[in-house]
Amino acid sequence: MLPHPSANTALFIPRSYRLHLWFLGLFILGWMLISGIPTARADTDGSGLPPIDARAYILMNAQTGAIIAAKNAYRPYAIASITKLMTLYLLFKDIHAGGLQVHQEFVPCPAALETGGSSMFMHPGLHFSVAQMILGMTVPSGNDAAVEAAHLVAGSVPAFVREMNQTARKIGMLSTTYYDPDGLPHPNNTASPYDIAILTKRIMTDFPQYMHFFNHENFTYAGITSPNPNLLVGRVPFITGMKSGYTDAAGHCLVATGTQNGVQLIAVILGVPSFTDENRGFWKASWQSLKLLDWGFARTLWLPAVPHLEKTSAP
Repeated sequence: MLPHPSANTALFIPRSYRLHLWFLGLFILGWMLISGIPTARADTDGSGLPPIDARAYILMNAQTGAIIAAKNAYRPYAIASITKLMTLYLLFKDIHAGGLQVHQEFVPCPAALETGGSSMFMHPGLHFSVAQMILGMTVPSGNDAAVEAAHLVAGSVPAFVREMNQTARKIGMLSTTYYDPDGLPHPNNTASPYDIAILTKRIMTDFPQYMHFFNHENFTYAGITSPNPNLLVGRVPFITGMKSGYTDAAGHCLVATGTQNGVQLIAVILGVPSFTDENRGFWKASWQSLKLLDWGFARTLWLPAVPHLEKTSAP
């Protein structure tokens, strides 16, 4: 029988028991490695942050701007269709200023119809509303919708891209360069997770009336229904949006926003390792974002405050 520990006596464990536990732990670790189960690095700062399988990420409080967790957050990376967040921000500004109206209708311009990649399926002569164009960007990530928005707001893609870069500098996105409004691959189309979080925060703060556009599971236009690659939308109650992206260079990327008990968080995840099956890649990006947000809400709402953990930088 083991002796009962007291306040002044350390718990005594016989040597045979200690060897047994040591070999058991070694066996479990070896089995995990052989089975291909990922093992997290030691949690050296005590934050409890789960392993996030991505090239870079940031978790930000949308109300205060406080950075709760980060990895490679200030380095620019390819961002694919996350580019469309700036396109949407400038479109929202134009609507707010009275240049366009949400229910106003147009037919697509030739440049939009000629744009390749992901699409909201614009057709020659088929009318669309500005609201449909917005959903065409936020749900199926339509490149045709982004190019159309650029023409409606600035008259041409080059003029719109200049406005994108000027606005990025104005709001503090100092590691960002835009080359197009849609995010089609180009080496000059890059941003850091921090910059994307800043932009997302501005959308949430400046245009809360348009946040509902980011929270649709599906979008139907021209008789075609497209699903939202952000698989958290419509499935996780606290998720409010926001935008997905994918190219070979960027990997799978996701900006996810959530609200619980009045607290709003932004998770930006770039470069989740890609799969041959693109849908599987978006599932993984959604899962990484959910882990980050879930941990963030636990830290913010329910666990005791530990000031130094607000500067967590996971390995």
